[in-house]
Amino acid sequence: MIRVATGSDIPSIVEIENLSFDVPWSSRVFRSYADYPGFIVIESDGVILGYAVLVVIKRAAHLASIATHPKYRRMGVATALLEGCVILAKENSYSLIRLEVREKNKTAQEFYLSNGFEVTGSIPNYYPDDNAIVMELDLGR
Repeated sequence: MIRVATGSDIPSIVEIENLSFDVPWSSRVFRSYADYPGFIVIESDGVILGYAVLVVIKRAAHLASIATHPKYRRMGVATALLEGCVILAKENSYSLIRLEVREKNKTAQEFYLSNGFEVTGSIPNYYPDDNAIVMELDLGR
């Protein structure tokens, strides 16, 4: 089940975040998004399997973060979350979803490419230790 994240989900989300990223977001950041319609989780039997944060920047939907708990990777969780983000973006009449991904993270890039995203640019030194690849999904297709 995909639903909007609440404050009670934050400990599970922070755990996923810490297991997924070298430079994780703090619980304070996630608390600031609690109950925000673009902050979604996927849950099964009361267990949070993954989350996504879709925010609006300059009239475009921006996928700020998405992660799946390592125990549930390669089971379609991220794909379901991404589909949820696409539905949210379309419901709010956004024509594209934009994201940045580490240049070194080829697995994530392949995931986004396989889900219709295209590389549209790069940002040098976006991360403290890496460049960013900018990718977009055109929702007008």
